[in-house]
Amino acid sequence: MRRLDDFRVWSTAMTGRHARAWSALLAALARRRPSWMVSLAFAEANLSEGLRAACASTSMLLLGNWLHQPEFSYAAIGAFWTCLADAAGSNRMRFASMSAFTLLSTLCGGLTAYASGLGAMPATAAVLVFSTLGASGRIWGAAASQVAILVATACVVMVDRPIHGGLGELRFLLLYFIGCAFATLLSFTVWRIHPFGPSRAALRAVYLRLADMARDCARLLESDSVDAAQWASHAATFRGQARSTVEAARAALGKMPPARTDRRRSYSDLLIAFANSEQIFGYLIAVSDASERGRDTLPNRRRAARALKGFAATLQRIGSLVTGETRAPSTALHDRLHTLGKRLDAAIGERTSLDFCTEPAEVEAAEAPLKHWRAALLNVLQRARETLRENASIESIGMRHAARVGVATTLAFLIVRALHVPFGYWATMATLLILQPSIATSWPRSVERAAGSVVGALLAAALGLLVHSPLAISLFVFPLVCATMALRPVSYALFVLFMTPTFVLVADFASNGGSEFVVAATRLGNNVLGCVIALSATFLLWPSREPARFDDRLAAAIGANLAYLAAALARARTDDAEIDRLRRAAGLASNNAEETLARLRLERINTSATEKLGSTALALLRRVAGTATRARLTGDASTTNERLVAWVRAVAHALDMRLSANEDAAALRTFPTTRLTRLEADVVNQVMVLSGLLEQGASERYVKHEGQA
Repeated sequence: MRRLDDFRVWSTAMTGRHARAWSALLAALARRRPSWMVSLAFAEANLSEGLRAACASTSMLLLGNWLHQPEFSYAAIGAFWTCLADAAGSNRMRFASMSAFTLLSTLCGGLTAYASGLGAMPATAAVLVFSTLGASGRIWGAAASQVAILVATACVVMVDRPIHGGLGELRFLLLYFIGCAFATLLSFTVWRIHPFGPSRAALRAVYLRLADMARDCARLLESDSVDAAQWASHAATFRGQARSTVEAARAALGKMPPARTDRRRSYSDLLIAFANSEQIFGYLIAVSDASERGRDTLPNRRRAARALKGFAATLQRIGSLVTGETRAPSTALHDRLHTLGKRLDAAIGERTSLDFCTEPAEVEAAEAPLKHWRAALLNVLQRARETLRENASIESIGMRHAARVGVATTLAFLIVRALHVPFGYWATMATLLILQPSIATSWPRSVERAAGSVVGALLAAALGLLVHSPLAISLFVFPLVCATMALRPVSYALFVLFMTPTFVLVADFASNGGSEFVVAATRLGNNVLGCVIALSATFLLWPSREPARFDDRLAAAIGANLAYLAAALARARTDDAEIDRLRRAAGLASNNAEETLARLRLERINTSATEKLGSTALALLRRVAGTATRARLTGDASTTNERLVAWVRAVAHALDMRLSANEDAAALRTFPTTRLTRLEADVVNQVMVLSGLLEQGASERYVKHEGQA
């Protein structure tokens, strides 16, 4: 056990060193990823999860090879799926998710196989029922959805293994259960996850995102030709990603069970590191805004870029220490950040304050779990019943999605059965996994799966030239499963890319030989068929488009950012905690509006004038947030321009009234630009540009409406 713990520590350290060595290359790849690839976040790769799944799956294959039992491939698949069903959180939640998947997938999969043995009609009914139930798990949250959809996946796979009533036919089902149970046992005995592991990983992701933000700002400063669009892209991408990871870390810290957080110094250190990440995030926002506004007049642009690179390297080092077993990052690293901050201030010609926290941050703590398992089970069942009652309507997006998935998956099953397609469950499984509640999410997922399948099929065909024995298959499956699980948080396309040759080799193991070229080509064709069926169902079966609420999201973002701007200008009369709350609200509101706009673009496939106006307004709001952060961190807090603060709040109120189509909205007042500091002049200019932009948009919508009338 001690050696395994040392191995986990070593693998974590190696992962940290690998991330530092390749961070610049991976960040460049993420910036240049294809437009169809939703994410490419290498910082979120989880080597430990990959190794655990690889050990569980490969152990089953090696045991089957030793016993000359190819049916152990079902045990390997069960172990792999059980690792996928592992929900993040407390050990109780993880055990509940994995054990629930083990029992439900074995039971429901066995029923589906038995129905398949009775004939085509019972098999079709079983696929319809279990795929619909699996998709309906979404209404109960992410963890329930993950388990339910994997159970449905097991059903659509086992429908191709009919049971006609003989006990000998249940052998594959028993082996599948053994594989699932082995993966669960491995996760809670030999390959345990530290209680603080998810929180540390989330904090590490925060610091790596902040390092990416600093590094990209340095890149823009070094470039001789940078326009406003590139700065806007930097703000939208890196600030949005940083805010998302900060909120994910906040949630991970809040999920810690109270029994683990009480009287634990480590938890307090993590909360302090989290509070410091918020301070650093605000500082980088101020620096990037100052760099953009005065790029051509900076005292030393090259020196500023070098300081930002040093800042990024130090942040990566802090992230590695947070992930490890040490209690808190070294004060020497904080001193290093202070030194780099002073150099950066001198290089950009603006004095900012970078302070670190000594008190833990406040996060929403998790509820204390019920001690008795019966009380906890009754509580879960009661909540599930209430959620089901709330969604028991055709108006429920979750229920419409479940019906769409059930019909589309059943249609895919009927097509592959009618055409006698080999390995037809791959098409059915692709349809089941691709379909999402809205067009905006189904479209990129289908493209990523198709692209990953193409490359994965080519990789599987290449491996066919090297792999010719069950032992070789078992050994090659290990790195493939490891890469599949480790890269799952990075990109769905990469996940599918490595999963494709994995399943091809496991299928070859079960068949005791065959042509990997044929199997790979068959999987590719089935995946493409599943993508086509899923996309057709998305557009034709009760399509759930993104609700037309972008105007509401934009109005919320404008109100939140202007409220933050007013509070930052009046920092002498505003509590720091309140300003932090407003900055967080502004960032979240901008993120929500940008995500809604991105989904609308995917659904409409084009960009209307309204969407172009919205993207311009959101880019301007990022600049407003940067100016507000500069106002908070620079200058003398005792001097407040009360008239400017009142004007910003009046404009915010007027814009809110206009965006809500209130006829009593007051006319926007201008503000005199004489005797203003540079920062105050930026505030006036940005607010006036935002007001004019919204006025123009309102006029264009009015003209369009009159023309249609």
